[in-house]
Amino acid sequence: MKRLLRVLSMFITIATCVMVWGQDDFVGSGDSITTDGAVMPEEMFTRLSLIYHQSQKVLAPQIKPYRVELPPTITPPEEEDSQARSLRIGYVGPVPEAIFERAPWHRLSDGSRIKRIELHSRNATALRVMMTDPGPVQLRVYDPVTMSAFGPYTSPTLNEDGTWWSTIIFGDTIGLEFYLPAEYTAPPSVLPRIVGALYCYKDLTGSDFYPQSGDCHTDLMCYPSWANSIEGRAIGLILFSSSGDSFLCTGALIVRDIGDFSPILMTARHCLGTQAEANTAVIIWFYQSQTCNGKNPPNPNTLPRNDGTLLLKTDASSDWTLLGLYTPPGSDSYIGWDSSYLPIGSSVVTIGHPRGYPKRIQFGTKTSDTTCFGTAGTFRMISTTGLGSRGDSGSPLYDINRRARGTLSCGPSDCTNESNFGRLDVAFPEVRWYLFNPANPTFVNRAVAGDPGNDGSTERGTSSNPFNTVYEGAFCVPSNGTVRIVPGNYNERFTLWRPMRLEREGASGVVRIGAP
Repeated sequence: MKRLLRVLSMFITIATCVMVWGQDDFVGSGDSITTDGAVMPEEMFTRLSLIYHQSQKVLAPQIKPYRVELPPTITPPEEEDSQARSLRIGYVGPVPEAIFERAPWHRLSDGSRIKRIELHSRNATALRVMMTDPGPVQLRVYDPVTMSAFGPYTSPTLNEDGTWWSTIIFGDTIGLEFYLPAEYTAPPSVLPRIVGALYCYKDLTGSDFYPQSGDCHTDLMCYPSWANSIEGRAIGLILFSSSGDSFLCTGALIVRDIGDFSPILMTARHCLGTQAEANTAVIIWFYQSQTCNGKNPPNPNTLPRNDGTLLLKTDASSDWTLLGLYTPPGSDSYIGWDSSYLPIGSSVVTIGHPRGYPKRIQFGTKTSDTTCFGTAGTFRMISTTGLGSRGDSGSPLYDINRRARGTLSCGPSDCTNESNFGRLDVAFPEVRWYLFNPANPTFVNRAVAGDPGNDGSTERGTSSNPFNTVYEGAFCVPSNGTVRIVPGNYNERFTLWRPMRLEREGASGVVRIGAP
């Protein structure tokens, strides 16, 4: 008899065993598909927000933190001009040894233990830390000024070297509160270590935020029909690390044709093109002015955010990437899209975070098909209202029906009316397997090679072209659908929050998840 595990709750952490269904039909290259944006039902979004995004505080504010002075943050020379529109904002650097080990534990009345650590770097505008596996220790990351906390973080998705990045705190000090449940009468053998830090030097929220000469960009809030729309609310500010540096880009939640709110984010490949980069991503939602040209944007330490993403598909020819969010998104809005060719002369709109500013908007015209990074899968927009700058890479470009047609890829770096966008019609043969008519059941087989770097269309979730990880299948499968998994060990650790069935494929064998 086929072994079956039915997911009864929307929220379940997979740690030991798991198993969704598919079809082999696909759209030919000459076909095009359109789908409108969608808003998650209020009841569903409210429930998820209460669980994942509600404002939190530290557990024991009365405990004096153990304070550590990090090396001062250094501002390097201005970066050379580049066609890439991502914005470099910081670098990865060392921390003093044995920070966690030196900080004392404090026992609470119920027998649990807490230690609080605050790390300060002179001149830093934001900080985050790299740690090893926390084991049974819970972590809350907090802002010592507002005492806003994020977490608790438990069983995070680790990099290949066993490390992971905390969320980011804007300011020169980051707070870490570690909690050990009372069931541990003594500290366990596996404890986290703090092994590095991100030192941010770009002043994204302070005195350099609005240049004294004036902001060359156009505030989204001056256009209420866009600011209050799905297309405006779906935009997120992305911070991530790559090759020892940290960068800023833009992304947007994108809907599937079945409208089941699988948490999929679109952005540019040159921003996030590897799993190592995707693991470091932090997406901050609703970073926008309160009024038209308002000078007091919200403190990003108090806004909803997502930490960590899974690389689903990436296409080099068009500079597109699709990412899966590790937790439900902090926004309720998903943009629509159109996979057909966008004619020259079309009126277009783009929304993003140039220079890390609160959301900005540009109106313009597609003027030509062109090339970015040596590939021909892009087109050029010349804006008539609003300008672009570094940091808006990954911003969606909308047509007159407010459907996404591209993702911002390259162009002159700052205060420019010229931007080039990766074409969705070029990327669609690869990214479509997550967006259109997703396989149900979705098939998974760890033994297949899959798409190296997730750049290709071999992995489709069908029986003949399965995914090689269960987590990829979990993002592809429709809600209430089934993932069918070929027996074997799947060395993965993740949380599911959409309802789905996990089944073994075949009449015998064991599926183990979380085992090498």
